[in-house]
Amino acid sequence: MAVCWGTWTGRHVLSMATGAGAIYLLYKTVADGLSGAPDSTECYRLESPDHREGLPVEEVLNRKVCEELLEMLRVQQDGRSHSAILRSIARCIYLMDTKTPTCSPEHIELVASCLDDHNRDTTIQALNTLRAFVTQSLFTDKIPDYYPKILDMVTSSRDMGVQVAALQLLNALPMPPNIEPLLRRTVPYLLGFLQLDNYNIQLQVLRLLVTLSHKEELLPDILNCQHFLNQVRPEILSLLNNSQPEKLLMEMLLLLEVLHGGCTKPRRPSKSPKSDSCSLYEVLFGENSNLANHLMVMFVHPEQKVQVQACKLIMKLQLHKLDAEITTALSKHSAGSAALTHILPSVKSTS
Repeated sequence: MAVCWGTWTGRHVLSMATGAGAIYLLYKTVADGLSGAPDSTECYRLESPDHREGLPVEEVLNRKVCEELLEMLRVQQDGRSHSAILRSIARCIYLMDTKTPTCSPEHIELVASCLDDHNRDTTIQALNTLRAFVTQSLFTDKIPDYYPKILDMVTSSRDMGVQVAALQLLNALPMPPNIEPLLRRTVPYLLGFLQLDNYNIQLQVLRLLVTLSHKEELLPDILNCQHFLNQVRPEILSLLNNSQPEKLLMEMLLLLEVLHGGCTKPRRPSKSPKSDSCSLYEVLFGENSNLANHLMVMFVHPEQKVQVQACKLIMKLQLHKLDAEITTALSKHSAGSAALTHILPSVKSTS
């Protein structure tokens, strides 16, 4: 019995014992199971009507807890308790077997309905619970339906906690089709967030911008973008300083690398970056940009990964500049040769 009890109360079962009603439910389930458990190795598994081979007992308990919590969320009228219930549901989902989840698309709709709750904690936990659902492959295609709503929460909410949770969810979601027009309108706001002094928002925005910058149709719009206050301030480069955390610097350097790589690719004239003193392109890669000076500072950063990434980016910038100078020189040389070829026959004819 002691061996069986030790197995039943492993870290997976203990980690579920949180949230509204979960502790009592676990106690009753485990107690009932122990009272009738046979004294053999079979006490490790329980037969399930849906799975003939049986499921690990912690999986059975986790499913039972999740079902009870989802039912509580559906019938509970007290909005103040929704936050605790949603937090516990998220924990259950993270512990659930990804191949055979017990939840359904209707449960996703139930959780998503809490996004409109007036209680900020409930809204945040609803976003976090949807992010937990993303880990279940069966529901990955369902949650992107809420992408526009979540994106709107980023730009319209004045609560930074809600904004961070929404950004985290966006970074976990696959980008749905035909969302580019809405993303183009959102990019100026994202650049504005980078100029705020909030680490969590800056980190999530950088990760989202890296993802968007890999989309060829969105990249020119990002480079040509101007902040909704009519300019992208050069102070955006102040993120590149040695007092910033490593994660933030690595994401910023990665974004710069992706943007610069996009600048060097041939593209249609209408989609090429424009030289505008207020655009992101001009601030980062224009003639008066201080990007190289900020990158040089990274050479003395305590983290070697930051140093290496900054060095790689500087080398790419210098090679691109050198290549442009060579191309310009060759172009001038070709133009001069063509003019000389045109003049020489005229000189010969007059002589």
